[in-house]
Amino acid sequence: MEEKEAREYGEELLRIVDEFRQRIIAGTSNPDNFLTISDIESLWSKLRGDTSHIYSDMLSELLSNIDETEVIRKKKQNIEKKT
Repeated sequence: MEEKEAREYGEELLRIVDEFRQRIIAGTSNPDNFLTISDIESLWSKLRGDTSHIYSDMLSELLSNIDETEVIRKKKQNIEKKT
């Protein structure tokens, strides 16, 4: 299950990065229609935001799938030892 989820996130990240690359290439290939610094900054900002969102989603999903049963049991044991 974990491997499948990692592949899905990886594919999404690759798609986003490829889209960014293609927009930069397309926007810098014609001197008559060249991207402005502002356009490049906007594309960069979107890439950073989109990838950050994916990483955040991935971490949230991974953490929500953790089985905390043993951690809770150990904590209870430690608390009981202190009292």
